[in-house]
This record gives sequence, C-alpha cells and structure tokens, in this order.
Amino acid sequence: MNIRWLFLALAVGTINPAFAGKHPDQTQIRAWVEQGEILSLEAILQRHPLGGELLDAEVEWEDGVLVYELKWLDSHGQRHETYIDARSGAWLEDESDDD
Repeated sequence: MNIRWLFLALAVGTINPAFAGKHPDQTQIRAWVEQGEILSLEAILQRHPLGGELLDAEVEWEDGVLVYELKWLDSHGQRHETYIDARSGAWLEDESDDD
C-alpha cells in the first residue's frame, strides 16, 4: 500500500499535462524549478533578454508543452506576447501588436 502512495506522489509531482490545469499553481511551479524540471523565470530572462519592460509572466500549458508566456513592451512601446519552452528555454513564438 505504501508503494501505491509513493507512485501517486511521484506521478502528481512530475510534469504531465494530464495532471495539470492550463495554469499550474505557484507551489507546483516552484517545486518543478527546485527539482530542475523547468527553468526559473530568472534563467529564462538571462537567456532571452527582452529589451524592454516585462508586464506579466505566466506558466501555462500550450499544446501539451509547458511554456512561459511573457507579456512585455519593447523600447518602442510595442506590446509583445512571447512563448518560451519552460523546460528547454527555447524561444517558441513571439506575437506583437503589428502581427
């Protein structure tokens, strides 16, 4: 019986879209960062300096991939919505007001 509970705890603690809503809660995000499952927001911003002002950052599931959704203004005042893979740090997509 203890093994069953251990398996459940491990399964729920891993990154799996089947166990998560569109927006994981802050406690789960912190746990994933501490476990090395995803990169921290700080690490993401070091890899991809935005060149403007960060307005909002969320972690969410997009098509089965856990991503950072960053909303920011560039130095010309143009609004961007950028998606970055939370695990690899890969830049996935950038949508701007001009798109």
